[in-house]
Amino acid sequence: MSTRQSYGSGSISKRAPDIWRLRVMVDGKQVQRTFRGTEAAARKALRKLEFQAPEPATPDPRVRTVGDLLTEWLGFQRTRGRSPKTVAEYERKVKTRIRPKFGDVPLADLTAHDLDRAYAGWQAEGLSALSVHHHHAILSAALTQGVKWDWIPDSPARKASPPSPASTRKLVTPNREQVGQLISTAEMTDPMMAAAVALAWITGGRRGELCALRWSDVEFALIPIDDAEALLEVATIQIERSLSEVGEKVIEKGTKTGRGRYVSIDGRSAALLRRHQGWQTALSAEAQSPLVEDPYLLSDNANAGRPVRPSIITDRFTKLRKAAKVEGVRFHDIRHAFGSEQIAAGTPVTTVSALMGHASTKMTLDRYSHALPAGAAKAAVVMGSLLPG
Repeated sequence: MSTRQSYGSGSISKRAPDIWRLRVMVDGKQVQRTFRGTEAAARKALRKLEFQAPEPATPDPRVRTVGDLLTEWLGFQRTRGRSPKTVAEYERKVKTRIRPKFGDVPLADLTAHDLDRAYAGWQAEGLSALSVHHHHAILSAALTQGVKWDWIPDSPARKASPPSPASTRKLVTPNREQVGQLISTAEMTDPMMAAAVALAWITGGRRGELCALRWSDVEFALIPIDDAEALLEVATIQIERSLSEVGEKVIEKGTKTGRGRYVSIDGRSAALLRRHQGWQTALSAEAQSPLVEDPYLLSDNANAGRPVRPSIITDRFTKLRKAAKVEGVRFHDIRHAFGSEQIAAGTPVTTVSALMGHASTKMTLDRYSHALPAGAAKAAVVMGSLLPG
């Protein structure tokens, strides 16, 4: 916390241990300097400053700014193995709002009040509370690293009051009839999207994970049907990669949590995948472009050698939902439907968490507890009734 003391026509503000801001009026103009040293030495420097003619302020090369810290911190994030897409998003936020606002501010002068005023201003400009909180998270992480590097004694972000990051969007979970309508509509106009919607529904995979799937990730198997001699084809899908876009580049990386997983699918779902495989084979033959050795499941190329971009899935889904008359649903909401349907069917939370690739079962419960079977709700009522009073 800065303290300010007046001495004649000037003043001294303590910004950090042995760091002082000197201000003095000379010929009607304010002259300001940053001084490093003891308080006594700062007072002596202030007296000298009072008799100096005003001159253009030149930044002290030893005084680091918020912009300097952001530059170093972004470079540090790249060396830490952060996703290129994540770093690119950090850079975008720093470039568009954080650096223009704070880039030239000396680190020693930055206060929690400065941050809170910026947050309020960004919200007034139309930025959502969640987005402002994301900007705060970047500043907080950079300033915390600055403390570790001994650039500043403490982080003003710790005392700042960013808006609550709670999302205002209600969780949307399309029902099976809506998903069926999406798939049947796409089968007539966009078979690749029919497969994308079906895969999201039967695996709960994220958009980037589905785009990264190859046929080598699908293992078909025949199992006996009850006591009959007939066999049923089922499959297991391995999800261990994801595609993300950074500018014009498409980058393959691990899953969001860094862990792979296996999702078993039933006979009807396996049959749908076989139909999609047949469509790809027919498209390849018609174009006289042989399929590559390990084709992608979701591809617009006749040889299936190049995956569809995640952003293309989003764009085409927007058109598909309009054609299918299923409004207000995002492609990612189909993943939410998978989680909700599994929980409602009584699948153990630990299993659902593993199938969806969540970092923890807490995340699964936080998002899908609304879908717990009636029995679970009844059990809660029973236990609640036993409370005293």
